[in-house]
This record gives sequence, C-alpha cells and structure tokens, in this order.
Amino acid sequence: MDDLNFREILVKKPFFRIKPNGYHQHGEPSNDINRYGNTPNDPLWKEVVTQADFIREYYPSAHQIFDPITFPDITRTNPETGETTTQLITRTAFAFQQVIATKHTMHMTGNDVQFEIAEGDEDINMADEMQEYLLKFKKGWLTKNIETAHFEAVWSYMVTGDAAIVGFIDKGTFGVKSLSYTNGDTLYPHFDSITGELNLFARKYYDYDEEGVNRIEWVEVWDEKYLRRFKKDLKGNKLVSKIKEMFGITGYEPVSIVEHGFNFVPVAYVRNDDGPCWSGVQQNIEDYEEAFAYLSESNKAYGFPIFYIKGDGDSVSLQGDMNGAVKAVVMNDTESDAGFLNGTDASSAFATQLNKNYELIYELSFTVKPPELKSGDLPGVAIKLLFSPAIEVAIIDAQKMSKFLDTLVRIAKFGIGSELNMTASMVNLPINAWVEPYVHQNDTELITNLSTAVQNGFLSRQTASERNSKYSKNDEFARCIREKKEEQEQDLLFQIEQMEEQTQNDIEQKEAEMRMDKQKGGNDINTGRSAGRPNKSGKKWDKNGNNDIDDRNNWKDWNDKH
Repeated sequence: MDDLNFREILVKKPFFRIKPNGYHQHGEPSNDINRYGNTPNDPLWKEVVTQADFIREYYPSAHQIFDPITFPDITRTNPETGETTTQLITRTAFAFQQVIATKHTMHMTGNDVQFEIAEGDEDINMADEMQEYLLKFKKGWLTKNIETAHFEAVWSYMVTGDAAIVGFIDKGTFGVKSLSYTNGDTLYPHFDSITGELNLFARKYYDYDEEGVNRIEWVEVWDEKYLRRFKKDLKGNKLVSKIKEMFGITGYEPVSIVEHGFNFVPVAYVRNDDGPCWSGVQQNIEDYEEAFAYLSESNKAYGFPIFYIKGDGDSVSLQGDMNGAVKAVVMNDTESDAGFLNGTDASSAFATQLNKNYELIYELSFTVKPPELKSGDLPGVAIKLLFSPAIEVAIIDAQKMSKFLDTLVRIAKFGIGSELNMTASMVNLPINAWVEPYVHQNDTELITNLSTAVQNGFLSRQTASERNSKYSKNDEFARCIREKKEEQEQDLLFQIEQMEEQTQNDIEQKEAEMRMDKQKGGNDINTGRSAGRPNKSGKKWDKNGNNDIDDRNNWKDWNDKH
C-alpha cells in the first residue's frame, strides 16, 4: 500500500432516487406464457442526489421553496402601458425533516446500548470472571464516550445517509472519533467483494493553513496496519492541478505514516442507500410548502374584500368621523347601491390539501405525533400500539446497523483491553450487543412486570436488573449482590453478638447458682477453699484441716511452734 492510487481510493457509490421512466414499458401483454423466454432488461432510471442535497433538505433555510427558478414570483403586465411588474410570493419552509430525524434518532438512542455475555458461551467455572471483564468493558464504553459517538453516528445515519466511527490508540490511551458529512468529512469505504469485510477506509476533509488563508485538502487512509495522512495545497494553479489529475498525478503529498495499533481496520462504517430517514416523504414536504404558498397568496388576494359604490355622484354621499374614516354611506337614489365584492375564495380547498398532506407526512415517515392525554398514564400495551409505527421502523434500523454495532464493539474491546493490558482476555470476551428501541412506557408497570417475572422464576435477578436500564447502573446486579452480602454479614455479626451475650448470661447465672449452693453448705476458713472451687490436688481433708498425702495437720504445726 505504499503506492496509493487516489483515483481509485476517492471513489464512492452515489446516492440516488428512482425515477418513473420506463414504468411498465416492457412489451405487449400476451396469454402465451412461452412467448417470453427470459426476463427483459429493465434498467432503472435514477436521479443522483448528493449528501449536500440532504443537508439542504434538513435545514428549512435551504428548501426548494426559496429557489426563484423552481418557484418563480408572479409577473404581471399592464395591458395599457405594457409595463411589467413582479409580485413577490410568500415563501415559507417547515422543519419536517428535523422533526422526523429527531424522533427516529430518539427511538434508536433513547436507551443505551445493551450488553451481555453471549448465550451458550458462558462457562459456569468462568462466569464470575467473564462478568468482571464485562463490567470493565461497560465502564470503558462510558468513560471513553463511545455511547456518545454511537449517538452521533446514528444521527448522521438518519440525516446524511452514512456515518463512521474510527478507533485510535495515542500514547497507550484508547479513544474513538465519529465522522460525518455534517462535520465536513467525505467517507470512502472499500469492502472485500467476497467477504464483505472493510479492508480500506479513507476520509477526505478540508482545513486551512496556520495563517487561515490557504485551503488545504486532507486525506487519511486506514488499512489493517497503518494510518496514512496526505495533503494537497489548493492555492496552486487549478489548470495545472487538473492536468495532473488527468495523468494520475493527484498532487497529494505524504505527511505521515504510523501504525494505528490495531490488527484490523479500526473503522465502523454504516450506510443507508435510501438516504436520510425522510426520503420517502420529501416530495410530500415540498408539496406542502408549495400549497402553503398558494394559500398565502389566496388569502392576500381575497382576504380583504373590495368595497364598491353604484350611483350618481349627487345621489351618494359619504359621512365620516373627525379622523376622516368613513362611517356611513348615504344614498338618495333607490337605484344606488354599495357593498363588498366577493371573489372566488380557494382558501378552504388549500386548507384541506394542507391538512391531508400534513397527516401523510407523519404517517408515511413512520413518525408518531404525541397524543393529547387528559389525565393518567396509558398502559404499556396501549403505548406500544400507539407508537407501533415508530417502534417498527426503529427495529428495522437497529437490524440495519447491527453489523456496524458489532464492529464498534470489536474496536472497543481491543482498545479497552490494550489500555488495561488485558487485550487477549478482552478480545476473546463473547459480548452480545444490541439496540433496544426506546418506547415511552409506564415505569410502574415495567417494574411490576419485572418483579413478577423474577418471583415466578422465569427471569433471573441479573437479567431483570439489566432490563431495568432506567434505574440501574452498569454494575447494578453486582451492587445488589454486594449489598445483600453486607446485609448477611450484619445479620451474622448480630447473631454472634447475641450468642456471646447469651453465653455470658449463662456463665453469670451458673456462678450465681454456685454461690447459692455454697451459702447453703457453710464456709470453713481452715480449708482455704471456697465452696464450689474444684480440687485439682487430689488431697482429702478432714474437718480439722488434715490431709492424707503429706502427713501434715494443724495440731502438729502448733506443737512444733510451742
């Protein structure tokens, strides 16, 4: 890859919309099924649209309604003088595209990306270790703002038709960066024709020199090992640059080549060939804005009635107030008349068209308008039925982006593992990731359903904790286990303290009973022993203090001393 051919690298499949040309124009029908031996060649007529067109559609200020060529102003010619005047029409654009993109993005990113150990890959003996690695991965996913990058990619996918997230390792630190046409990035993915794997990825963007004067074109190329950066100074002779391109001399100068630190192309790329999420209703939106312009012109023409007076000048007089405003019309002739001219008002027809088109824009884009609720929460089933169009399209979008998410998880596992010096363990971790479409839900009903499922035994506490993403953290189940152990430890300490206290009470009670027994039997000071004290010597003493072992008695000691 030392000799890059930029004429091949900087190539991208265009976006387009199908045209009706050739529709049902494939020959005369026939009852003879053997007449046609093969499917006729029917090439599609396509209208190429660019990502710049998508940006124009997204922002109301760039809508086609403001184009005087597509929608010219009204031109009138005075038949008497031949003088031509131009009447500026009312032009109003509506941000339907932004509403649709926002709602579609929300249903895809309202819930964080869900993770779990892939079913069937969890070894019982390694379950705790895998969960520990999974917790480290989730922590890295959040601390490295990969969830935010995923949101940016989904938004770019909805607005511009494609998006990419690139991973990098800079001085041992892992990070990610989202790339989008909205940020000035033109993305050039190149896939293997057999495996469909990404084997080369290029990004082109523009910048300015240090003085902020000369515009510079940059190209960055990733392969399985290297990241190469090139630049082209655009201040030179354009004719010379064009000639160079014709002969394959593009004028890109190499700036740097470094190892990116991954053993694969560290780029997750996704594309929607249909373009932005509002492509299906773009024509409806343009028709709506055009009808609104006609309605505005109709209101200007017929919204203010024309006053007329019929009669001779002497038979009609006007009476006004001090300010000159006409307050009354006096007519002396019975044939005189005054009133307002009523023209043909088409505003009601335009209003009907607008209302119907408004409903179709939301319906055909699978966008649900929030309902007006009087009181109380709707049950979960009712909410799902109400938002079923949005949920269905979110499920489809999640499937379209599943491979993109898998690649992003692969990048994250390698990068997080590399930073934590556990690359092999993290890379081999069988993580299953998916997008759970966001649905407005009754929180109380959700918790009740999860609790019921756990109590009935067909849902584990860990799974319930993971499903309750609104109130739980990434390690919520581990926290629950830790709190449970702490409670058990406290209960055990309390039991031990109770046992020790009971033992002490038993000892004190026993000692009290022994003292009572001693008091009943009397107390002899000559024995040197209190009642109840054990005799460890084995000697037997009589009442006079004599024993049978050492032949000693109290009388003998007294006689020796006296």
